Amino acid sequence: MKILHICETAIGGVASYLNLINDIGGDTTNVFVVPQDHAKALDAELDVRPYLSPGRGLKGIWANIKATKQAIRAESPDIIFFHSSFSLLALAAVRLGGDRRAAIYCAHGWAASMFEGGGLKRWLVQRLEGGLAGLATRVINISESDLRLAKDSRYRGPHILVENGVDDTIGETTGALFASEPDAIHLLFVGRHDRQKGLDLLIEAFAKVGRERQDLRLHIVGSGVRSDGEAVDLPEGASLSGWISQAEIDDWYASSDALVVPSRWEGFGLVVPEAFRNGTPVICSDRGALPSLVEPDRTGKVFSLEGDDLEQCLRSLDKVELQGYRASCRAAYEARFTAARVRQQIGDLYSSLMDAPA
Repeated sequence: MKILHICETAIGGVASYLNLINDIGGDTTNVFVVPQDHAKALDAELDVRPYLSPGRGLKGIWANIKATKQAIRAESPDIIFFHSSFSLLALAAVRLGGDRRAAIYCAHGWAASMFEGGGLKRWLVQRLEGGLAGLATRVINISESDLRLAKDSRYRGPHILVENGVDDTIGETTGALFASEPDAIHLLFVGRHDRQKGLDLLIEAFAKVGRERQDLRLHIVGSGVRSDGEAVDLPEGASLSGWISQAEIDDWYASSDALVVPSRWEGFGLVVPEAFRNGTPVICSDRGALPSLVEPDRTGKVFSLEGDDLEQCLRSLDKVELQGYRASCRAAYEARFTAARVRQQIGDLYSSLMDAPA
């Protein structure tokens, strides 16, 4: 069977997802329609159909719709798989054109979750994405919190849960990147320096607590991608390393005492299972999917973004306690977050849609 993937964006978590599900096996072949400047985020072996896009906005949406229709005519897919919010408009265009073949939609984090305070904007986004989702044959939710949001908001369509996962450790890990300071507590942040990821909150809290605790270190991996991030002003004890290659990132996880994920919203958070596969505990905010991924006092800690809870959490960290979580973190990865489980569920979904009437 041939699966045609439609992507208005293919960076970050979406790119990781596409790379993972390309290897379903069996008689499945995949073709990926992505913006030309996002194609480099995908593995070289993927069968990509890049298209020119002027970026997000009406012109970018129209370019995605045109590329979608061209790819459908050229590839004659059995199933069309739409990824992320703006691809819903391509799905609508396909349905308006009379195409009734099986279609899957995955938001990779519902857009409504971005509007933390509710209000009119959130309501409008819920009406739009919740209505258009009903045009899909199946709607994949990547986390329990996304599925709960869809149900609570009465989003249309048959919704299922296929929780995200990641491949096992890539490359060798020494766990000794920070061996020059063996007694320090080494904290790691991995991700975009954008408002969603909450790095500004972490730096502010770390700067305050760092004046009291001289044994804390903060290693920041990543850079800004969107325009809503703030410039990083490093406090004492913090360092900035930019993006790290996939071949090297596991050594950063393995060498750290804990990963900190201070996101304001999060559809899933792939950095959590990436940390767990290396036995690294996770200290995360109580937003979105994150608290459902971390078991307090077993695989990490969960803090509230309200008040000074993050500061209190950093202040209370104990190196020996964190090291005691490592076996449980690896066990959590093996039980819940493997790529094999994700591929199996997606493969089963494809088979069920091929057997179902249009």
